[in-house]
Amino acid sequence: MSDKTKDQISDWLNKLERESWQLELLVSAFTIFLLIQATISFEGFITELEYQYDLTSGQYSMLYLFIGLLFKSLEALTFFLVAHLMLRGFWIGTIGLRSVQSKINFSNLNYSDFFTEKLKKKVISLDQLVIKLDEICSVIFAFAFLVISILLAFGMYLIFFGMVAVILNALADISDWMDSVVTVLALTMLPLILITGLIYMIDYFTLGFFKKIKWFSKVYYPFYRLYNLVTLSVLSRSIYYYMISKFSKRKIRLVYGVAAFFLTFSLLFEFDQHPYYPDEAHELYMSSNHYDNLRPEDEFVYTASLESDIINQPFVKLFLRYDASDNAMIQSHCPDYVPEKEDGLNWKLDMVLDGGSLNINSRRNSPEEYTSILECLSNLFQVSINDSIYQDLSFRFYNHPSKNQKGLITVIPTNQFTIGENILDIKKVRLDSVQNKKLYDLATIPFWFSKP
Repeated sequence: MSDKTKDQISDWLNKLERESWQLELLVSAFTIFLLIQATISFEGFITELEYQYDLTSGQYSMLYLFIGLLFKSLEALTFFLVAHLMLRGFWIGTIGLRSVQSKINFSNLNYSDFFTEKLKKKVISLDQLVIKLDEICSVIFAFAFLVISILLAFGMYLIFFGMVAVILNALADISDWMDSVVTVLALTMLPLILITGLIYMIDYFTLGFFKKIKWFSKVYYPFYRLYNLVTLSVLSRSIYYYMISKFSKRKIRLVYGVAAFFLTFSLLFEFDQHPYYPDEAHELYMSSNHYDNLRPEDEFVYTASLESDIINQPFVKLFLRYDASDNAMIQSHCPDYVPEKEDGLNWKLDMVLDGGSLNINSRRNSPEEYTSILECLSNLFQVSINDSIYQDLSFRFYNHPSKNQKGLITVIPTNQFTIGENILDIKKVRLDSVQNKKLYDLATIPFWFSKP
């Protein structure tokens, strides 16, 4: 590369540095808007995980932890970008003021000599303030993305650890001899990942403690390369090394400490001035989720939903949600029924070879089979009002308008209801720890009845 080309690149970079504030303002404003939308989407996605999918407790834990860290990183990024936007606005105002008056005329203030001397020493000039604010804004902008990379790195490490555990568990199920081999691998690999991951984290937050030890740095380097890829830190390490080489390590550790304090504080504490109000739902609590007329349109039905909290009609509709986590119990309860779909990934098309010709269609159950599974599903629930159990309710398959949730719907006659408050009690068949079927309380829904 010629000297001229190097000079051109240098001039171009210098120009970008001078005009980067424009890009920073644009990116900050646009990113804040996207982050607010992303936060709303993440809240909906977390809720959907619980009510639409059947995952193991381990899978839930890993997903919730990763999504929780991602959610916190979005909040942290939003905070830093808002602070950056405000400081940039202050910086622009300072530049505008400088164009009107570049120096402070202390003689016009008519202060005492003592105060005038003190102010001359303490109050920095607008030129210095503009330069200082510009530097702070640029650092905040870079640090915002460094913070989100740190939180995501921790989440990626946990996913890596979980994936190794899942792979080892899958290998152990292949055969008996593989089980013993996998046990040895698990006792070796998992502690090694935990220890080396902890060393990598300590090295990161201590700004390179283990990199300074000559004999250990050579042993540590392969693990450093591995976790750089696993945690995606390779994308942000340039920012990291530039920042820790520019600023004093004491200041960087102080910033890390303050950020860690606020993160921990937000996770462990909350402000609440209702000490006499219970936090947990109980039999005396009335949830708006149990009523179609009170529940927000964008909210999932948790367990069951009644048409209204106040009934004045001869019939009332009741929706019972189909929970995907009950599939194993339903299979044991209805062993003769063969579903038209698998529990999990399914082909959209069903290809059948018939008489030398290939027919592409979808499998369809007979009406008798649908009647059988409807009866099976309805027998999972026991519905009672004021301790009176209903034995002859008629159910239908139903997709509820709230999030298009699948379930059963029935219509209950109101001729036996009591004027005033009534209690709808729903129980459901579930498998206990030893795979025995038992009735568990699903929902208790109070409602009020008046004659039509």
